Amino acid sequence: MDSEDAIRRADQARMILDNPLFDEAMNALAESLRRQRLQVKPTDTDGHTKLILAEQVKHQFEQFLRRAIEDGKLAEMRLTEPEQGPIARIFRR
Repeated sequence: MDSEDAIRRADQARMILDNPLFDEAMNALAESLRRQRLQVKPTDTDGHTKLILAEQVKHQFEQFLRRAIEDGKLAEMRLTEPEQGPIARIFRR
């Protein structure tokens, strides 16, 4: 993927994460999972496993979008300072 694609994907990911309806949906999902965790019986190992998997998928979904934003930021940096690598930026004063 080239820098322009990474920046475009970052913009799209940012639009999703900044969308109030998306935020509401993710909060509702988190609350639903929390309620289910409180209701699942201690002996229901299958139920516990399914809840853990659901929470992991939710987290991975959010991380995918956040990673796209970070990739876009890095791509913007590469486009604005293509002649200097990351090490040179660290030591620049």
